[in-house]
Amino acid sequence: MDFIVHFLLDWGYIALFICMALENMNIPIPSEIILGFAGFLVSQHIFDFTTATIVATIAGLAGSLLSYYMGLKGGRNLMLRHTAKGGLGAKKLSLAKNCFEKYGGLAVFTGRLLPGIRTFISLPAGIAKYPIKRFIIYTLLGTIPWTIFLIYMGDFLGENWTLLIDYKLEIGVTCCVLAAIAGALFYIFHKQNKMK
Repeated sequence: MDFIVHFLLDWGYIALFICMALENMNIPIPSEIILGFAGFLVSQHIFDFTTATIVATIAGLAGSLLSYYMGLKGGRNLMLRHTAKGGLGAKKLSLAKNCFEKYGGLAVFTGRLLPGIRTFISLPAGIAKYPIKRFIIYTLLGTIPWTIFLIYMGDFLGENWTLLIDYKLEIGVTCCVLAAIAGALFYIFHKQNKMK
């Protein structure tokens, strides 16, 4: 955690972009730390809220696209290799794969709101050759609220921003409920459009 904090302090928005891109490429850097501390920097008037949100969102999309591309080019063998070795968070990757195979685009959207799955959903989407335009749209729709929420909470909590790490489980449960509601609304909207 200390390394990320110092990296963000020393390199500002460049560090924010790099950390968020890596996190979305399945490197285990918790976004609660990156975005929570970015929010703290907003509270100290070092970062601007809007700029931090835009940088983090673009970085999240960039990392997700690289992960999608890895799945597209590496295919199922890449996933099997890493899950067999227990790498890349094997359980999370398998869960993301099953989630994507069952729900497709809905998984890309709601998966972005679920801690643990959010960064892993891109690989199975790439393996399945899910349409890139839809992938980008659903990734952005899921990434933006997560990014805004964590930066806002870091800003709101100020010096107590580390509470975001302490209450990771509670945040996860809240996000699961919100993802379920978002998923239901998405499903209803999608079904109504098909009926037209």
